[in-house]
Amino acid sequence: MPRKTRASISTVPCPTTTFEKAFEAVQQLAADFQACESDYLSPVYQEAEARRDFIDKFLIALGWDVNHDHQKNPYQQEVKVERSVNTTGSQRRADYAFHLAPNFQDVRFFVEAKKPFGDIVTPDNCFQAIRYGWSAQTPIVFLTNFCQLVILDSRYMPDIDNTNSRIIKKFNYREYTDPEKFAEIYYLLSREALLSGSFDQYAENLPRRRGKAVQLAFFKGGYQSIDESFLFELDQYRERLARGFKRKNPELDGDTLTEITQRVIDRLVFIRFLEDKMIQPQHLISQFGDKGTAWQDFVAASRKLDGFCNGVVFKKHAIIDSPSFAVDDRDFGDICEKLADINSPYDFNAIPIHILGSIYERFLGKVITTTAKRATVEEKPEVRKAGGVYYTPEYIVRYIVANTVGKIIEGLTPSQIAEMRFADIACGSGSFLLGIFDLLLRYHGEWYNSHPSQAKRDGCDLRDDGSWHLSLGQRRQILLNNIYGVDIDHQAVEVAQLSLYLKLLEEETTATARTYQLEMHETLLPSLNENIVCGNSLIGTDLNDGFLFETDEEKKLLPMDFKHRFPRIFKQGGFDAVIGNPPYVFGRDWKFLGIPAFCKEYFRQHYKASPYQLDMFSLFMERSMSLAKVGGRVGLIVPDVWLTNTYSSITRKFLLNGSQELCFAKPPSNVFHGITVDTVVFTLQKSTQPDAQFSTCIINSRGTLEIDYFPKQDFLDGSRPIAIGGKNILSPLIERLLTNKQKLGDVAEITRGVHPYRADGFGVSAFGEGYQTKRDLEERPYNSKIQKRGYRPFIYGKDLHRFLEPTPKEYIKYGPWLAEPRSPQFFEGERVYSRKILSDRLLVTIETKNTIADQQVYITKSSKLDAHFLAGIMGSCLMAYFIRSYFDECTTAFPQIKISQLRLLPLPEIDLSDESFKSKHNKMISLVRELLKMNKGIVSAKTDSVLNFYSNKAISIEGQIDQLVFDLYELTSEEVKTVTSYRMGDD
Repeated sequence: MPRKTRASISTVPCPTTTFEKAFEAVQQLAADFQACESDYLSPVYQEAEARRDFIDKFLIALGWDVNHDHQKNPYQQEVKVERSVNTTGSQRRADYAFHLAPNFQDVRFFVEAKKPFGDIVTPDNCFQAIRYGWSAQTPIVFLTNFCQLVILDSRYMPDIDNTNSRIIKKFNYREYTDPEKFAEIYYLLSREALLSGSFDQYAENLPRRRGKAVQLAFFKGGYQSIDESFLFELDQYRERLARGFKRKNPELDGDTLTEITQRVIDRLVFIRFLEDKMIQPQHLISQFGDKGTAWQDFVAASRKLDGFCNGVVFKKHAIIDSPSFAVDDRDFGDICEKLADINSPYDFNAIPIHILGSIYERFLGKVITTTAKRATVEEKPEVRKAGGVYYTPEYIVRYIVANTVGKIIEGLTPSQIAEMRFADIACGSGSFLLGIFDLLLRYHGEWYNSHPSQAKRDGCDLRDDGSWHLSLGQRRQILLNNIYGVDIDHQAVEVAQLSLYLKLLEEETTATARTYQLEMHETLLPSLNENIVCGNSLIGTDLNDGFLFETDEEKKLLPMDFKHRFPRIFKQGGFDAVIGNPPYVFGRDWKFLGIPAFCKEYFRQHYKASPYQLDMFSLFMERSMSLAKVGGRVGLIVPDVWLTNTYSSITRKFLLNGSQELCFAKPPSNVFHGITVDTVVFTLQKSTQPDAQFSTCIINSRGTLEIDYFPKQDFLDGSRPIAIGGKNILSPLIERLLTNKQKLGDVAEITRGVHPYRADGFGVSAFGEGYQTKRDLEERPYNSKIQKRGYRPFIYGKDLHRFLEPTPKEYIKYGPWLAEPRSPQFFEGERVYSRKILSDRLLVTIETKNTIADQQVYITKSSKLDAHFLAGIMGSCLMAYFIRSYFDECTTAFPQIKISQLRLLPLPEIDLSDESFKSKHNKMISLVRELLKMNKGIVSAKTDSVLNFYSNKAISIEGQIDQLVFDLYELTSEEVKTVTSYRMGDD
């Protein structure tokens, strides 16, 4: 039986308080304020004094270590305090940012302080506070001068004309002495409130705004997350710039427009970042157009910033920085005006760097295409095929980084870590590279604070509170020493470098940036051209050995030799860790994506551990292993189909035999926002001597929930599927079924239905004018006029019944407005529809009409076997027994089956040339056809006698199908008894 363990959560020292202690302390503060109220409310009494005399003490009374008396380590402090004095007329950072151990990265809420003079509830004050919260994705922010405390709703885009509607509650300091009023404050703002979950519960129970405009979310002040909103805005900027550039410079092609529009947007975003971080003291963007045209001022600022910053962003560009490049200055000026600090709802100091990365990852999913006169923004083919861009959530990144890079550097000194190299070979916008950089910065900072004498020798900065912080020079060196990335997309490489630069400058200010330049005589940003490179991680420069192809094709493929590109690293054996989220491209999609046929032959010659189908993610798995040095670590998140598919046995064998500390981690099904794909995270240490066990675990945003350990010896040949979350103790019958050579996924393609947008949701409605009422459809379910307009019948999962022809309730138009479009072939011809929700058996039926199904329906289609034969097996009591016995999730209160589990269903030995098997095969088809007729008769029966006739016949046929399945699988009488006596939920 596997051994189970549970993860523990680390804690840090912190002050302790109770409601009674807090109430007593705040009562005294209120009395002190009231005693000299006129002095404190005078205009000469400043914010800094109010913070020192009252606000700091108020927060300390609520349990927060504001002065860091307990939490000395600057990298493990729950309260980040901004003490700088505002001298520019624009506050750029929130006064207090609150976290909760052990997560010191994500802000839970902000408190913005003001001086007591005057009314605190002004549009400017509220807008400023809400902008902090919305940008950091915190639901609530607090605004206070101690005299007043205001709770503000920051879930919605800030709108200075509508700040009063964001006020949730207001308190006057005299109410602090009322125990009931103070309890409202304490159980929302105190540290205990965060620990107990009352803060989260309060935020969760806040009412949602209603109305069609709010649902659409594309209006000023609408309910929309920061990433969705900013992505929408960037898309608008790109389209407007591309069309304007093309109109003024008709010779520009799509590739060039894609590059220059992104570079312009990158510069604007980076300038805003420099402004909000106070590295750039002036608001540059708002001044574009004051000296010359907005474009001329932008180019001039770019040239100055190139000398100050360096890096790819402001590097002189042959087109953008050319005096002959023509621009519609009205369009560009309007974009600058919208993005300028004074007008923008975005606070780039508060937006987490990984959120910017997620925005850019999706932004990169589109390119610009051109005709002679027009420019159009379109999704890349691979993005259209996949139904969107897969951006890895930060908690997955943190898990993989911690279990690869984190394990490698544990206990090492900075000088030892400086010799290590960590890579993402499909880096995209750089989410994993950011994760590595963040871990390294935090580790180094904590190490130096534990070794202060070495911190001084190595050049760390000593802050006023006695803590040591990494200097800019040290952070630069960590970046250059340790972090490497590769991507085939040039724009992705640029964005990855941009993201790392933003992270590098995260703690800088105007003063520290200028000091570094004066002392080091260097620009702020190092060149990353040798670290983050553009190339093909799967194809080497030996591609042309034995192959003839055009130079243009080779240019698109960008072959690259790692040993030549990173010679020092591979002289030392390779990378110390390779991690990431490779492309989710299946072998069947290669032709659709336009990948040349000769590439497949190249892959078959160079990759031996990937299945014949050549799924791209499996190639990346093997490539990552080959690039890691022996003793190095690999961690990837990939689709989970290879854990169970028969054709992936060589991949399983490869990983199991070439690793130690191998762990398979199962994330939630909806790990990718808006895209349903079942994934697995695996981490391992590369080894020529495999250890005796591997582990599986379940993970989510709260951490690792449970770990199981299994002996490797039962899996080393790769033939046995690996089911994470599967039953630990298997019956002999399940063990025998698992040895069956063919699985359902080997003989059929299986996918889920589509997710359409509705007219009252985001974007364009798929139902449109073809939408009919239920009554209309029941009276004329296949309206020819509607179908002529391109609409097709739509089936919901709830409308599916066992072995009964589906009856549509609505029409839908297949097209790009579907959130997850599927290949139309899945909705044509004879196929099996099965429901995601389980009852006592798998709910299956046959569909032959051109209906489209929703996401609660799985479509199984085979070119090898008759759909009726497959449906009979899938819907049998034997498969119900297998599903309930083997998959833990299928015995919960709300049981569901996943596609990966459906693909795992074992099939009997199939041989259509064998007369005995062929006879049973044909009999199954006849029985299923007959059952479909009986169930149709049950639905249409008008009298009880007719209903009873069809019902009895249907029950009899179901029994015959079950018996035929027993014969096909050659079950013994005892095994039949086991299957027929098993019920859902029985132990």
